[in-house]
Order: sequence, then structure tokens, then C-alpha cells
Amino acid sequence: MNLLRIAFFTTFSILVFQKGFGQASSHTISISNIKAKRGNLMIGWYNSEASYNERNNPIFKKLVTVNQQKEVTVVFEKIPAGKYAISMFLDENGNKEMDTNFLGIPKEQYGFSNNVLPATRAANFDEASFEVKDNPSTISIRLK
Repeated sequence: MNLLRIAFFTTFSILVFQKGFGQASSHTISISNIKAKRGNLMIGWYNSEASYNERNNPIFKKLVTVNQQKEVTVVFEKIPAGKYAISMFLDENGNKEMDTNFLGIPKEQYGFSNNVLPATRAANFDEASFEVKDNPSTISIRLK
């Protein structure tokens, strides 16, 4: 009887602690409307408005080479549950910067989570943010 009780409480404790602390899961980003023949997708995940506005210190990031693809799928592993916004651009010339013209209009393709594309500015954190849960998901982003 004692062994049965210990086994029950051990199993119960494991289940409670797993749910209580949350689990990181994988999330797939499906990127479409790629028009350039070559370049590097610079993808950043941000978990606060401050880091999103600076765009220089993403909590998760990847550089993905594009070569003749019109669509790319990228998997991010071990993303904990929380609120995030994704920003990306296609660095066609390899300088690791978003190139703009003299008016500040981007010359390279870009995109944001929630596919928010305001006419005269970049999407802000509130517009692009979304909730990540403990289960895997797919996020679709169409480049402009």
C-alpha cells in the first residue's frame, strides 16, 4: 500500500510540475512571396516592445540562405510560451542591414508576424505580437 501511494504521488508531482513550469516547443515559420533569387533571410523573435523597437537584440534569431526559392520553411526549437513578435527581411546584398532609399523606404523585402504591413511605417510590437502556447504551431509570413 505504501509503494502504491508513493508511486501515485510521484506521478502526480511530475504531471503538476510539467504543467506548472511549461514546456518549450517548436514553431515553424512559413515564409512566402520571396522575389529575390538570392539572399539571406534575417529572422528575429522579440519578447518586448523595447527589444522589438531596437531590432538589434532578438531573443531568438536565424539567418537562412535563399537560393531560387519562392517559399521557405524555418523551424525554431525550444520556444517557451509567451508573447512574441517576429520581424524579418531578405538581405539581398549580404551587408546584414535593411537597405532603404533616400526617403527611408525599404529596397529589400521584409515581413512581420500577423502579416501586418502598414503603408508608411514598420509594424509595431502590439500589431505584430502573438501568443505562443506549449504546443507546436505554424506561423505564416508573406514578404512585402
